[in-house]
Amino acid sequence: MTTADRRTPVLVGASEVVHRAGDDFTPVSATAIILEAATAALADSGRAGDLGPLVGEVLVPHGTWPDGDPGRAVATAIGAPGAASIRSELGLLQSSLLFRACTAIAEGRLDAALVVGGEARWSKVTTAKSGGSVPAPPPTADGEPDEVLAPHARVISQMEIERNLTTMAHHFAIVESAIRHHHKRSVEEHRAALAELWGSFAAIAAGAPASWDQRGLQGDEITVPSATNRLLAAPYTKWLVTQMNVDQAAAFVVTSVEVATRLGVPRDRWLFPLALAESSLVVTLPERPELHRWPPCAAAGDAVFAAAGVERDDVGPVDLYSCFPAAVQVQAAELGLDGRPLTVTGGMTFGGGPFNNYVLQGIAAMARVLRQSPSGTIGLTSAMSGPFTKSGVALWSTADPRAPFDAIDVTEEADRRTQRRPAEPDLVGAATVVGHTVASSRDGTLTAIVLAESRAGARTVAQSTDPRVANALLDIDAVGRTVTVTAPGEFTFDD
Repeated sequence: MTTADRRTPVLVGASEVVHRAGDDFTPVSATAIILEAATAALADSGRAGDLGPLVGEVLVPHGTWPDGDPGRAVATAIGAPGAASIRSELGLLQSSLLFRACTAIAEGRLDAALVVGGEARWSKVTTAKSGGSVPAPPPTADGEPDEVLAPHARVISQMEIERNLTTMAHHFAIVESAIRHHHKRSVEEHRAALAELWGSFAAIAAGAPASWDQRGLQGDEITVPSATNRLLAAPYTKWLVTQMNVDQAAAFVVTSVEVATRLGVPRDRWLFPLALAESSLVVTLPERPELHRWPPCAAAGDAVFAAAGVERDDVGPVDLYSCFPAAVQVQAAELGLDGRPLTVTGGMTFGGGPFNNYVLQGIAAMARVLRQSPSGTIGLTSAMSGPFTKSGVALWSTADPRAPFDAIDVTEEADRRTQRRPAEPDLVGAATVVGHTVASSRDGTLTAIVLAESRAGARTVAQSTDPRVANALLDIDAVGRTVTVTAPGEFTFDD
């Protein structure tokens, strides 16, 4: 029995799918692995035959795949040919599909929805090496979806595009330097902190059933550059960043308490989304006063805790969006979750980072973990989109909610909390370093990149290919030091 209102949304089926690299690996299309996840999620509910035809929307975040409409293929396969296929584009929060599905169910506009996504990039890598091609998706995936959801604002500025910050490793490495400075750590001390943090993620991945990399790398294997762990953007090496060449998929089925009860979905399958919150505020990196902070994440966290009637100390398992260590550290600080395990998958380096689908992987893994936990355990998952712009937070429990379900758009509150600095691409003269990194190409060429602020408070991004400058910035915390912007986008530094 349940005391929840009949229209309360409830997740009743979830799946995590992984096709790991190995001698027995078989390439598949993205639609094929997405179909596998969708049918597994319905089967997980215990009532696939009854629930599938009730699905009114199949919602899919767009990946790197060329398949036109995987959602239509899913709808056909599960016996819901009339379901609308919805595809969200890169730049929207992956959790926005959950937000949409749960809101529609709570308002009585849908009886059930299926959120599913995945990637088959390892299939693409292996077939390219062998001279073959990825198998074609089924014909039911041809065409375009019924609805495409796209972002309305560009998440990165033209200045960043022109000055080497479109590569996300470069972008988040600059944030990492600000975090290091905030904690007053030396370069070596911060490297040790990253080794401890990402080592804990690798250890969790080693035991997670759907993780991509189960080797359990440790310490220097993760943080010290080597032939198999090249430097990308200091301090980030290959094993400190997301790995998206994976074959992974995840899916979950959401319905109402009324439908779940009527169909006889076993109670041990139920997982309540207690509250969801999202901010779609876009503020580019150069405009942010404090790079180690992101107030919209705190706004989303405050909203879900208040709506669900839950305290932070009530939270058990956590899975934070984990493209880079900086993202995890900033979210943990904003949500008040420092000093505890922060993933149930192993994160996007070791658990696997299937491009535009990791949030679904984290939710499906959270369903698995909470079902195995004592009744009433509360879990938290988060979402990010773009280079630290949009933020989402969700709370989950197998126990009845303490308060009515709520999905909150906190964009206005996030905007109110967030200050800005003016960006000035043409800035020249003396400027103070706010964040920095040294990017390394495959041939070992180094490029120093700084985000710097003038005395008037304007921000600019500048680069230097001078080996002396780049090598100097590899070994020191330069935040707070002065550089000279000699021309728009170029700087010199005297150590």
